[in-house]
Amino acid sequence: MSIRSGILAVLTATDAYGLQLHGELEERTERVGRVNVGQIYSTLDRLVTAGLVRASGATDDGLPLYGLTDEGAAAAEAWLADASTDGADPWGDTTFKVLLATSLGHEGAPALVARYRTAWRREATAAEGHSPGELARRRLATAALAWLDDLEALPGGLEALATPLRNERPRRGRRPATPPE
Repeated sequence: MSIRSGILAVLTATDAYGLQLHGELEERTERVGRVNVGQIYSTLDRLVTAGLVRASGATDDGLPLYGLTDEGAAAAEAWLADASTDGADPWGDTTFKVLLATSLGHEGAPALVARYRTAWRREATAAEGHSPGELARRRLATAALAWLDDLEALPGGLEALATPLRNERPRRGRRPATPPE
């Protein structure tokens, strides 16, 4: 799971502020409580420094908004197109990216699912041995393929998974002061 790439993906849909990005990532990927809000802000700072994200104004009540630069948009699209199963956590990476792309209604989500299907089929046939690791990899590939089938079989298909962005406001602490008029 890449918080950095997840932030970029959410920002393909709209400019957002830190807590909003946190809520979108947790809700859309069903990872409630696993992403620290501070991690969102420190990652945003690094993304701004890297030239992938820019300040894009503020909300009516003074919360800073962030948006993608052209380089950030290209990085997000590249990440959303990659269906690699070579990472340390291929199942976690697959579910994180597919849930995020489909819930955002990203136009490339159906193609991403198709590429993951191809990658997991390749994994299932490549693990032909009988070692515990190969058996586990084959079972994981079979489960991933079944999950992708289940998503596509939902009433309305992948498009039905798209949900609107939320506009969560801070619940605790002091809100930024409204600039004087």
